[in-house]
Amino acid sequence: MQIMHELTAFILTYGRPDNVKTYRTLREGGFTGRILLLVDDTDKTIGEYQANFGDQVVVFDKHAIAKTFDTADNFEDMRSPIYARNACFQIAREMGIRYFVQLDDDYRTFRYRFDSSYRYSTDKSEVRRLDEVFDILLAFL
Repeated sequence: MQIMHELTAFILTYGRPDNVKTYRTLREGGFTGRILLLVDDTDKTIGEYQANFGDQVVVFDKHAIAKTFDTADNFEDMRSPIYARNACFQIAREMGIRYFVQLDDDYRTFRYRFDSSYRYSTDKSEVRRLDEVFDILLAFL
C-alpha cells in the first residue's frame, strides 16, 4: 500500500548505533515511509550511525537548540531527549517535512488492543500495516 500522506518517522537516538530496535520494528510493521535517525552532536558514535544508516542520520547542535527553550534542567548535564524532541520541529521545517512522528530508539513492537468488533480486548495484536494506521491518524488530524 502506498502511504496517502508523506510521513517521516524520526527516531531519537543516542549512543546505540548497533541497537536501534525501532528501525527494524517500523519496517517489520509495514511502514514504507522515510525514516531519519536524529542524533545530537555530542554523541561519540555519530560515525557508527552514519556507517550503519548513511544519509538517514541527521545530526543537530544540542547546545544551539538548548538556547531556544527553557530546559527546566537544574543539573545542566543535558541528559534528556527534550533537546531532540524540540530540534525535530526545526529540522522538519528546514527539510520541508510536513508530517512526522517522533519515536524513541527501543520500540520492539507496535500493538493494538481491540478485537474485530472494535471492543477493547486483553489480547495484544501486532500491527503489520503501519502505513494504514498512520494514514488513519493523519486523516483524523
